[in-house]
Amino acid sequence: MGRKRGFQRESSDDLFFDSQDLPGPSRAGVSSQRRTRLSTLTESHMSSQDIASTSSQRRTRPSTLMESHMSSQYIASTSSQRRTRTSALTESHMSSQDIASTSSQRRTRPSTLMESHMSSQDIPSTSSQRRTRTSAVTESHMSSQKMEAEKDTQLISSVIRYLFAADRNKQPIQKTHIVKNVLAGNSKMFRSIIDKVNDQLSEVFGYNLIEVENNKYIMVNEIENDVPHLTFRDSHKQVLLYLVLVHIFMYGESCKEEVLWDFFRHLGIINNDNFQHEYFGDVNQLVTVEFVNQRYLERTMIDKYDPTKFEYSWGSRAKNELTYRSALTFVGEIYGCPINKWKLQYKAVDEEDIE
Repeated sequence: MGRKRGFQRESSDDLFFDSQDLPGPSRAGVSSQRRTRLSTLTESHMSSQDIASTSSQRRTRPSTLMESHMSSQYIASTSSQRRTRTSALTESHMSSQDIASTSSQRRTRPSTLMESHMSSQDIPSTSSQRRTRTSAVTESHMSSQKMEAEKDTQLISSVIRYLFAADRNKQPIQKTHIVKNVLAGNSKMFRSIIDKVNDQLSEVFGYNLIEVENNKYIMVNEIENDVPHLTFRDSHKQVLLYLVLVHIFMYGESCKEEVLWDFFRHLGIINNDNFQHEYFGDVNQLVTVEFVNQRYLERTMIDKYDPTKFEYSWGSRAKNELTYRSALTFVGEIYGCPINKWKLQYKAVDEEDIE
């Protein structure tokens, strides 16, 4: 046991002493010194440890600070990189959006230009369509007008042919006959057609359609000349009528029936109550019926209480086909006298000329 402790002292290089080897007081001092030394060593060791620790801490702190600084730099760098990357991504995204937008605008611009071009093409096309439609409507309207005009022309021609045919017997032409025989019963178009018919009659044929009574018409020659317009298919009727009209005018524009018969007796046309004549035929029938119906003569009852008493005057047809001047001129040629010899008749001629 002693060797073991001695061996331990020898190996300790006087760093440790056994307190049993020293005297009492000395042991106390040594112990105190040992404790002091141990304390010093301990403190020194602790101090060295502290120093080391402090140094280590100092080294660690700068390292930590550096690491912290580097970390903060790294963080800042990383944050900056992130921001940069984010910014780059954002810019890239925005750039891609711009590219897409630009591309879209480019696509839109040709599309817009195309649409504008197509629209500009559509405008002339629409205008052309409008012109075509207007032209079609105009042509259709003109075609319908042409058809209406042709229809009117055909109707006018048909009415004129009917009028000339009906005028052969010198009877007044009734409206109902025209509507029935030409207008197929359509009385509504009579008025517009008859006015056009009258215009054509006057411009082309020199005739005028005159309404002598209610819805009854006659055709008269309106060419102004000194020749009487009395025209008959039978010349004997024309001569007899001319004698009757001239005698009525010279007698005073009206003549009683008995006076007219006396005139014919004086000329030898009738003999007493025999009205048959080898040239003129039935004089009584011609004067009292036919000439009256043809509106050359107007036969009026003188006394309503005596139905056998009548007088004659010029009818509406005679007034349009014969003039007072032509009648007085005929008398003047027969007697070989100037027409102003007959004062009353000449005055009527002047009045007629003024009218």
